[in-house]
Amino acid sequence: MMKRIIFIFITIVILSNNVFGQSYTVNDFVGTWRYENNDTVFTIVLKEGKYINFDFGNLPIRKFIFGGYSLRINGTLIDDFTSVNNTLDWDLGYNPSLQRIYIEAMKMHDNTNGYVFTFYDQRKRHFGGKGISGGFLTLLAPNKLKWEIDEEIGIWSEIEGCEDCPEVSPIGFSVPNNVVLTKVLQ
Repeated sequence: MMKRIIFIFITIVILSNNVFGQSYTVNDFVGTWRYENNDTVFTIVLKEGKYINFDFGNLPIRKFIFGGYSLRINGTLIDDFTSVNNTLDWDLGYNPSLQRIYIEAMKMHDNTNGYVFTFYDQRKRHFGGKGISGGFLTLLAPNKLKWEIDEEIGIWSEIEGCEDCPEVSPIGFSVPNNVVLTKVLQ
């Protein structure tokens, strides 16, 4: 839990540096976004959601986004995890992929244009399928979204402070890790 808090603090600082004049709402992020380059088509679907069976105590309630992804290479569908949970109520007592949640994002500050996210890569299965943090979704324009995920930050946030944890080496991602997507559906 402490590692997640440290990660959240660091991402607040990073996202604070990305602030520009306009503040976006969760609805600006919701929709289907696509990146196309030569033979690669990477698509993410984002929907607003909420956690259930979790007590936030005195913490401010943030807007959450849950979603899924697909990857097509040379016209062949490699991964399709876009059929995300329709209710988007994530019961934290259960594995996210069993609930068809593959992207979990949280807005860090009301004045930022971005969300931090954890990615549940179904092929690479970081940390035994627990997902890997270190992702940033930044709205560049109403129809442009930057998808950025840093594996080293994700590994650091998972093992920082753990004296008994084994050394963890990067394994990469099954999807692009730093691209700009265009909104194709609301």
